[in-house]
This record gives sequence, C-alpha cells and structure tokens, in this order.
Amino acid sequence: MQEITRITLETDMDLVLVHKRIMKLGELAELSLASQTTFATAVSEVSRHVLEYGYNAVLILAVSTDIKEPEQYLIAKVLDGNLNLTEKINENLVYARRLVDRFSLECGDKGLEIMLEYRIPGIQKIHSSKIRKWISSFSMELPASPYDEIKRKNRQLQELAERLKESETQYREVTNALPLMIFSVNYEGKVIYANSWMKSFTGYDIQELNDSKWRPVIRKELFTSAWEYWQLHRITNRPLKKELELKSHVTQEYIWHLLSLAPIVSENGETTHWIGSLVDIHAQKVMEQALRDNKELHETKLLLEEKIKELNRSNQELEQFAYAASHDLQEPLRKIVYYSDYLSRYYIEEIDEKGKLYFNNMIGASQRMTQLIHDLLNFSTIYRDNLHLVKTDMNALAEEAMNDLEIAIKAKSVHIDVAPLPMLSVYPMQMRQLFHNLLSNAIKFSDEQRPPEVKVYATMEGKQIQLIFEDNGVGFEEKYLDKMFSLFQRLHSREKYAGTGIGLAMCKKIADLHNGFITASSEPGRGAKFILTLPLVA
Repeated sequence: MQEITRITLETDMDLVLVHKRIMKLGELAELSLASQTTFATAVSEVSRHVLEYGYNAVLILAVSTDIKEPEQYLIAKVLDGNLNLTEKINENLVYARRLVDRFSLECGDKGLEIMLEYRIPGIQKIHSSKIRKWISSFSMELPASPYDEIKRKNRQLQELAERLKESETQYREVTNALPLMIFSVNYEGKVIYANSWMKSFTGYDIQELNDSKWRPVIRKELFTSAWEYWQLHRITNRPLKKELELKSHVTQEYIWHLLSLAPIVSENGETTHWIGSLVDIHAQKVMEQALRDNKELHETKLLLEEKIKELNRSNQELEQFAYAASHDLQEPLRKIVYYSDYLSRYYIEEIDEKGKLYFNNMIGASQRMTQLIHDLLNFSTIYRDNLHLVKTDMNALAEEAMNDLEIAIKAKSVHIDVAPLPMLSVYPMQMRQLFHNLLSNAIKFSDEQRPPEVKVYATMEGKQIQLIFEDNGVGFEEKYLDKMFSLFQRLHSREKYAGTGIGLAMCKKIADLHNGFITASSEPGRGAKFILTLPLVA
C-alpha cells in the first residue's frame, strides 16, 4: 500500500475535504463519475461516524501496490483511538460496506482500523512513477477553503515543531556522547547550552557558571586577561583558539584545555551566538614541557603513556563518582543515620504501625546508601594508591578473607576448601579485596537446597597462572557474563540478595591492574566458577 495523502478528522468541515480529495483521487485513477461518487459517499459515511463517536481520527488515502494481486484498489484507511467505536450506532458502517468492493474493521492496541477498498477498472497496473505524480498532485493542490489553508499551516507547524524537537534531542545525545565539553554562549558571554561533560568536569551547572563568570574555574591571576581576550574577539567577530587551564572539581587541579569559539551568523549577517568546545590537552602540555626541559625524556615519556592508560581506564568509571561519594553524600547521610538512631531509641513507641514500616524502610535505605558509598570509595582507591608489587602468599590472603567473613560463613555453615596456592607478585591490598569479594559472592549466592561448598585452587597455563573460585550455589546464565562485571549491574533483586553491584566490577578492575583478566562460567542451579588469570611476574 502506497499512501497518497491524509486528512485529520476533527470537525464536520473536514467532510468537505474528504469528499473533494476522494473525488480527485478517483479521477486520477480514471474511475467513472458514478464510481467516484460511490467511493466518496462510502468514505464520507465512515468519516462522519468516527467524527461523531470517535476521537483522534485520521483518514489515509492510498493505492494498493501488492504485485501478487491481479487487481489494484483505491484504499481509504480510517484510524481512530476509540476501541468501543463498533458498539455505537453503526448504520453508517453498514451502508458504507455495501458501497465498496472490500471492507474490514479491526481493533488493535492503539485503536480501531477501518479499511475501505474500491477496485480500479482495467488490467493495466498503475506503476510507481504514476503514483509519485499523484502524490505530487495532492501536495501541490491549492487549499479548498480558508479552513483547509489554516489546517495545512497548522499541520506544517506541528511537523516543523516535531522535527525541531527531534533535532534538538539528537544534538544533545551527540554532544553528550563526545568526550569533550561542548557549549554555546550569547553576545555577553553567558552560556546558553552545555553538554553533560561541562558539569562533570567543573562541578557547576549553566546558571552557576553564568553567575560567577567562571571565576571558580579559571586561575585567579588569569581571570581578567581571559575575559579581555574574549571581549576582543567578540567585538571583531573573529573565531578564537586559546589554551587555558580549568579547575577540575574532582581533583581540584588545573587541567590544560584548548578553547575553540566560532560565531554563528544569521542570513542577515548578524551574529546570533557563539559555539565552542573545550578539549583536554593536559597530557600534550605535560609532554611539551618534558621535551623542552629535555631531562630524562625517555623515562618521562613512558611514565606519561602509562599514566594516560590508567586515566583512560579509570576516569569514566571513577572520577564522576568519587567526589560526590566522599564529600557531597557522606555528611548528609551521617546526619540521616544519626537522627534515625535517635528516633529509634526514644520515639519508636510513639509512632503508629504504618509509620514504623516507613521508618524501617528509611533505615534500610540509609544502610544501603552507606554500603554503596563505602564500596564506591574502595572502588575509587584501586588506582590511586602508590602501588608496588610484593611477593605474597596467596594462602595467607585467602585466610585473611575468610577471617573477615567468619560470621557469614558460620551463619550459612559454608565449607571452604582452599588448596595450596602459590606465592605471586601482586598488589596485596587489592588482591586481598578480590579474594574477599569472590568468597563473599559465593556465600551470598549459595543454594538453600544443599550445603554450601566453595573450592579455591590454582592451575598453570603456560606463562600464566589461574586462580579459580568454584561454588555449588544458584549459578547464573552465561549470557549475562559481560553485564556482571560492569559497575552497578545486578542480576538479582535487592530484596532477594543484598548488594550494590560494585563487587565484581572491582574484581575486574583489580585484574586489569595486574595486567590479567577475570571471567566466569556457570549454569543456573549448578554453581559458578570464577577464573582469575594472571601473568607470572618474577
């Protein structure tokens, strides 16, 4: 079916448009005047019916294009949002059915669909080129009345508004996806748009940046000259590029960026606004300084390359959370816990049962938030500590982790069998955290139908060693394997298994830190096996 034109059915005046356009379509299809009138009458009857009893109705005029059918039909499809339309008085529909060759009425999820088909005489197929001419004929048709003209303008405005909204949404999605700050400013230098990276880096929203004129972000001694530089280019209406340092709200350090600003000029030659970007060039600036100093060039280059790798691995997952977790969230949460504890001690008996339920829910939520902040801080410090590889007894790490989990082990009567493990060069604190997380997971996801058992052992694979943590718990579907090692991803509800969705993400990060990797294998109800593969380091 190829759509030719459509009419929204809103008032009785639309019936005039319906009749006129069906007559025109019938004429283009070379129907006789009687056939044109018959088809127009049938469609008008249905249209009058939905105008009286339906809502949000639209009429689509089309022509069939199914090459398997020997004959072609003019089609009038009426879509209406009222599913109960057929329960109304339906003499109009009965009459319309008798006037067309094929008639159907179906109810779908979005409403009612009424289809009227009128056969086009002759055996010659109407090809796509002719159909395109029909569509063009309707699109270029002069309005039949002032009402028709108003309706067309209104439809055009609605379509334009939808395209503008879609365009704006796409622009926001694209700019937020790019790893740089993108923004636009007006003639006074006030930000009128900024992508999400702007607040992530500076810690300020658009209103706060405009109110402060970026004073907390730009170095104090360079603040005045930076604004004078902008004023000069604003007056001359010339694009500008400038390297400047901006303060990161996460590290509180000044990071070099390349500022680019270009004027957007309207058709009449006036500058409407400026569009710009801020690109992190800190690594390049540090490298340039190292080259200029020419001291320990090779070592500095290797150090910077490694630093950049670490930043690329950790920034996306860490920097956006560490500041909020350690500064913005802890203090108000401590107050919530303090006052909750105070109320629980002295006022709990004065609260009715419903209030106690809400109160207990609040305490549970604050406890989960405390655990989440604790896990986030642990997650954020993995790469921040001054790390040194240490020859470490893996058996000792396993013993320490089991001591930490002693209460949970006794509560579920878990049997943990640790085979003799080798000495390995690792970062002890991080590897101890990995042992703790994997054993804790094995205990948490034990199967209530059988006694929990956990095995920890090692195997050699060439120049690599594998540490394997195997349990007989509830298991999981392996299609969720990638999801499991992502931050905040959970396969089970919080009501069934407590947790924050950070533990396995932390294990993956620790594995990456050791230039290794972690994976798992499992089947639902048949336990799980987590495999940590590490390179052998002398």
